[in-house]
Amino acid sequence: MADEPRPLSARSSSGLPPSVARVAARTRLSAELLAAILTVDGRSRATLDDMERADALADVLLARRRQRVDRHRPELARPARHG
Repeated sequence: MADEPRPLSARSSSGLPPSVARVAARTRLSAELLAAILTVDGRSRATLDDMERADALADVLLARRRQRVDRHRPELARPARHG
């Protein structure tokens, strides 16, 4: 079991600034989507179009995830007021 990759949600980006953690999550998701595209198509090499499509899909999926979180946890979507 130790050799199994952890799902995206279980991977820790703790210690990273939020903007860096977002880029890291998008990069991981994009790579996983690219691998899935190639698997589904039965290919071993990616084209630039494949990479751009995987990146665009990752962008859309992460935006949807942020929207769901914002809807369910509005206190996280609002900046904290000080003072």
